[in-house]
Amino acid sequence: MNAQVSIKEIIKDFIYIGSQLKELFKGREEFKSIIDFLLAKEYLDDELDIPFPKFKDLELGTGIKTHMLRKHLTKMHSEIFTYERKLNLSFKKVIYHFYITYFNHSCQFSVDHLTHLPRVGDTISLPFVSALIPINYFYVENIMHELENNTQVIVITLKVGQYNEYFKFMKDKALELGDLSFSEIYDLSENEIKKIIYARTPYR
Repeated sequence: MNAQVSIKEIIKDFIYIGSQLKELFKGREEFKSIIDFLLAKEYLDDELDIPFPKFKDLELGTGIKTHMLRKHLTKMHSEIFTYERKLNLSFKKVIYHFYITYFNHSCQFSVDHLTHLPRVGDTISLPFVSALIPINYFYVENIMHELENNTQVIVITLKVGQYNEYFKFMKDKALELGDLSFSEIYDLSENEIKKIIYARTPYR
């Protein structure tokens, strides 16, 4: 049996799938004012930096009484996220975000369409990033998927050089043993990471 769901977290969940709510609850007039309120502001726009609404904000904005608002929010949430679900989410748009770091150089860009999704370890040539990255020889280090609104965001992290399965194993081992932190993985260069892990006896 699931623990009681937080109304605050339900509101947050709905904001992250906001653009789908109208379609999911089309024709459900009892939920219309809730959806309209949640879609009225761009809460996910980092530049606007709008704080997420609280339950009281939603109550005042919709004019729905407390007990009924709680009931509606819980009902909507259960129809999407529990065993009682009747509705399916749909992420029709895909955006690919590429991130590259090399010492004090960095570059990031987005792509609307790729015929094939690169895999971890694949070698990639990007001749159009030379103004920011002085080397044009990369490999895919990591791929992460983010689902937000109606969009699947695929984040592809590239590193300069060639993929090395042994180094990947040793780096994962260092993370597991606590000899490296996740922040160091992102902040340090590959050579700096190698100096840390190969200097320790267990890694030789």
